[in-house]
Amino acid sequence: MFIGIDDTDSERGLCTTYLAAVLMERLLPLGQLVGLPKLIRLNPCARYKTRGNAAIAIELESDRIEAVRDVALQTVLDLSDFSGMNTNPGLVIAPQQTPQMTAFYQRAVTQILEIKDAKKLLDEQGIWHRGFKKGRGLIGALAAIGAVFPDYTYELITYRERARWGTPRLIDAASVWEADALTYPRTWDTVDHHNNRIVFSPHSADPVLFGIRGSDPQAIRDALDTIKSEPIERSVLYQTNQGTDAHIRRGFAAHVRACESYRLRGIVAGPPQAIAGGHLFFPLQDVSGRIICAAFEPTKNFRAIIKQLIVGDELEVYGSVQDRTLNLEKINVLHLADKAETSAPVCPQCNKRMKSAGKGQGYRCRSCKTHAEGQVSRLLARNLQTGYYEVPPCARRHLSKPLVRMIGEKAHCSR
Repeated sequence: MFIGIDDTDSERGLCTTYLAAVLMERLLPLGQLVGLPKLIRLNPCARYKTRGNAAIAIELESDRIEAVRDVALQTVLDLSDFSGMNTNPGLVIAPQQTPQMTAFYQRAVTQILEIKDAKKLLDEQGIWHRGFKKGRGLIGALAAIGAVFPDYTYELITYRERARWGTPRLIDAASVWEADALTYPRTWDTVDHHNNRIVFSPHSADPVLFGIRGSDPQAIRDALDTIKSEPIERSVLYQTNQGTDAHIRRGFAAHVRACESYRLRGIVAGPPQAIAGGHLFFPLQDVSGRIICAAFEPTKNFRAIIKQLIVGDELEVYGSVQDRTLNLEKINVLHLADKAETSAPVCPQCNKRMKSAGKGQGYRCRSCKTHAEGQVSRLLARNLQTGYYEVPPCARRHLSKPLVRMIGEKAHCSR
């Protein structure tokens, strides 16, 4: 059977992954866990998400269906923050995964779904479920059960002793940098080199101590063994769609929808413009129309790349759409336009710049009496290269694929 859980945490605390970790322990007397639990990130644009918009799916072999339901239900009651304004837990237990559930998962990662969409499928397939308050968590719980990963990564999440919840986390910074040096590129987004920040640990009052992401479970465990921290109550290795671009779909500028994420190909149609706060914007033109692309201040050093774009550069851009603006997660520079500057011609005899001879009369060297018809143009070197550029780890969305995973591509990783 499959157990899906979502929307149990709040902005103030608790965590759906922690609830799942406790639930797996409580289920051990009732059956056999199958494979790794799945950590599912849903559409990052979802309006009502609590923090990271994550759901969990657990597969269990058991013939004690009623007992499993009772334990799962009690765990949701024990470890959900029902006081949270946007906390609306959902619990789904299904005997099997169906193609309809998988299609629902794909929609939940790329689109905005309503509670009625989940309830309709649950009722059609006769799936046992419980929703609390508004029941919005049923969307993620059902999607998690239906998740099929054409691409996946791992995250090992460690949890704090309960007495320490809400207190400052005790993690030895030097050991974190050492763990990164030891295991990168098999692990990533533990630290942000350019911005000199540790980014794998939250700052909220939830039970998570830190999470190590990577492609190799052994490298993740090596990193864990290297890091020195306060005592760890428990840890769980999840298989996840994080770092896979599962939310990204191909599209055209004129046809994008708000709260969805796209990969668009086009030409830079105007120079990047900065506004107060350090945000950058530029227009991208494709065969269908034009859209504004944005690199906001939190993307930090990524903006230095955007500033170097000029009219005529050909790009692929990745990001989510809000208010007809695509918020950039990464770009692929496909072709660089020529950048030229014009200036007065040089006298062929004395090698000095000629002066204007008057409107419409060209240029002349007053010393040598030489003449030229007009200004000359020369190509300037571009500091930018073709290839992929990304936002730094401190600004990366959970689902966005880091360039360290884009094997075979010309990737300019953020470190």
